[in-house]
Amino acid sequence: MAQLLLIKSLGIDSREIDDIVGFFESGHKFSNDEKVFFNIQQVEGYTIEAITEFARNKQPKRQRIYKSITSNAWTLEVPEKKIAWKKDGKWYFLEKEPKFMFTIKNMTEEEKAILNSELSSAFDKLNALAHLECKIDMDSGNMVEISELN
Repeated sequence: MAQLLLIKSLGIDSREIDDIVGFFESGHKFSNDEKVFFNIQQVEGYTIEAITEFARNKQPKRQRIYKSITSNAWTLEVPEKKIAWKKDGKWYFLEKEPKFMFTIKNMTEEEKAILNSELSSAFDKLNALAHLECKIDMDSGNMVEISELN
């Protein structure tokens, strides 16, 4: 069984409820503080490796990119750095990076119960996991196309 550690309430930064903070083995014991500040979603019948691989497959290709501040000149200025994401064959950067990369905020309570149930079929669990989302492309207004890389 795998476990997902989820944001329970809104914070001062860019975290959102049901953002996935981390993926944990079934034997992981969460502290009392973690239980107070986070929700824990059990995913019966799936290993941490399977859930992690599933999430990675939802994440677009990413690469660090650099923007030159000046051309052909020595400078003490640090170049501008961002993480670029490739989606549908085009490169983008985000105006505002999400605090956490994955979320289950669009998963229903019924789907969460399916993940937690030993009686649910693998097919039902995969259908529920389809709502595990990568937050990179959830807000298209936050994505800026990088014409120089496309």
